Parts: sequence; C-alpha cells; structure tokens
Amino acid sequence: MTPTQESDRQYDAQLLARIAAGDETAFGALYDRFSPGLYSFILKMVRDEKEAEDVLQEGFAHIWRRATTYDPTRSSPFTWAVMILRNKAIDRLRVRQRLDRTLEKATVEFSHFPEADETAAGEPERRDEGAQVRSALTRIPEEQKQAVELAFFGGLTHEQIADKLGAPLGTVKARIRRGLLKLREYLQEVA
Repeated sequence: MTPTQESDRQYDAQLLARIAAGDETAFGALYDRFSPGLYSFILKMVRDEKEAEDVLQEGFAHIWRRATTYDPTRSSPFTWAVMILRNKAIDRLRVRQRLDRTLEKATVEFSHFPEADETAAGEPERRDEGAQVRSALTRIPEEQKQAVELAFFGGLTHEQIADKLGAPLGTVKARIRRGLLKLREYLQEVA
C-alpha cells in the first residue's frame, strides 16, 4: 500500500467512526468519496440506472445504520462498502427474478380470457368474465391498477411502463405482480 492509499484508508475509517457517532457531515463526505465508484459497480450488476440509484440509496442507508459494525482489522472502508452494496444489488436481482417468474405465471394464468367475438355463442360468459375482471380492477390500489392496465390492456413493456409512469423498473414490476395477485384473489372469490 502506498502512503497515499494508507492515509486514504485511515481517513475513510475515521469518517466511518464519526458516522457511527451520528455525524451527518462525515456521512456526506463518505458518500461523496464512495458513491461514484459504487454506483458504477452497481450499475454493471443491475443494468438499470433507476434500480442502481435505489440500490445505492439502500446501501448508504445501511452504512449509516450499521457504521458501528465496521471493523478496520477485517477490511478497508471501501471494501466494506462494496460488500454491502454488492449484497443489496444481489438482493435486488433476486427480487427481480422472482417478479419475472411471477409475472410469467400471471400472464399465462390471465391469458385464458379469450378475445371478444360478438357472434360467438359463448359471448355472454365472456362478457361476464370481462365484467368480473373490470370489477376486480376497481378493487386494487390505483398505482397497481394503472400498471396492470398498461401491461395487459395497453400492451406496453415493463420498461415502457416505467418510462410512462416515471417509476423505477423494479417498482413497476412489483406493482404489476401485487396487482395480479390481488386480481386473482378477487376473481377466485367470485368463481
């Protein structure tokens, strides 16, 4: 380690000790020092700018709350921060994978609603099913309803919905997932 690296490490360790004591100025200084490198690192993992920003925020909130657990004999402050942010990013990726699997299942489950054909003999049943779906949609929270409608009735991709709503991609996927789960619950009540 060069003298400069050693002094940087000591300075960062001092910042963490001050953060552990509740020093907001030290927290701001540490954020300014670490956030550019950590953001780049997270962005490579999650491949979404808004999600990377969310992970960075979660990670720094964790650093603020857990600064007392930092042990300078085990790692450098930056390495400690990297491990925290890496774990947060992995958690986010796991949630995204679960959401994707749930959305796939929900899409298959809700794809059994056939297209309307006014001349078909089964039209009254389809209208009833459509009315049940519309009724169930009114029972879910507005942000979930909006995301579900844009995805399934508007034909938009998750990315397009995120752009349209100005929300992070993960948030949009979570809204759709929760909305579909509530829809399924309401539709099972009337079945």
